[in-house]
Amino acid sequence: MTKTKDEQQEHLENDLLSFINVKFIAPIKINGIKPTIRQYEEITSIGRTTIEKLIKSQGYDMPISTISKICQYANISLLQFFSMFEQYQEKEGKGKK
Repeated sequence: MTKTKDEQQEHLENDLLSFINVKFIAPIKINGIKPTIRQYEEITSIGRTTIEKLIKSQGYDMPISTISKICQYANISLLQFFSMFEQYQEKEGKGKK
């Protein structure tokens, strides 16, 4: 039996990836230049493969451990992270329908 994601779950995952990319990955610059994947890894302590999946911004069912690393890097709590995500969804018109 194969598992399939429902559309709502897939949209939520993609919204979460987009949020992380916009708020935490894309703003990182080194001397005004976008870092390499290896530099992202060093800056955030998130593995290279995971960084690549985050940048791709779709089709990645992210584990809570990755979200926790993002929170550690950004020096925010999980509560703050999910509050920011909720605000992002509302602003982008992607909230619950």
